Amino acid sequence: MTTTRFLLLRHAEATGNLGGQTQGRIDNQLTDRGRLQATTVAASLTPYRPVALYVSPASRARDTAAPIAEATGLDPVVDERLHEVDHGDLDGMGFEEIREHFADFLEQWRDETFADLRFPGGESMGEARVRMLAVLDEAAERHGEADVVVVSHNMALKSLLTHALGVSMAAQRRFHLGLASLSVVERRPGEDGGPSRWSVVGLNEQCHLPDA
Repeated sequence: MTTTRFLLLRHAEATGNLGGQTQGRIDNQLTDRGRLQATTVAASLTPYRPVALYVSPASRARDTAAPIAEATGLDPVVDERLHEVDHGDLDGMGFEEIREHFADFLEQWRDETFADLRFPGGESMGEARVRMLAVLDEAAERHGEADVVVVSHNMALKSLLTHALGVSMAAQRRFHLGLASLSVVERRPGEDGGPSRWSVVGLNEQCHLPDA
């Protein structure tokens, strides 16, 4: 049965990560450390033979993907659906500012059933999962049994990984995805037209990073 292996990379360190900001659609740039991380990311793909490179449109993702493109010769395919969860009115805020202006939302966010909770003016984790899965499903149909690189964002990738693990969205609080980390999932077509089957092969691998 055809298996597509997805190499899921979180972008390298951006200015918002240093400042403790929420980073949804805000287009923060990589820091000096982030650019160094990006140069080492391609090394994490040495055991694989990727045939395609899909990237979020955010600068921090595209700049993380650039060394991969150079090392592999692949042309990055920018897909809007790989963007981070839209944080709406909270985008760019720090925790204290969110607590001051959006205390009710923060309380709901702590609930275990937050998958369908929309960020004010933004989207929900559940909505992000739908679009992320659509990209990977299409890529699997396009490339078949192959390795495919996807460069995206923390919450967007977590929404996808909880699906692959078969756990609730709330379980994303129990695992960490470091900056410039690699996670690996495999997708197999469902039997008799049923839903696709997923498995997680690697999670939050960071041995390639200079300060790991």
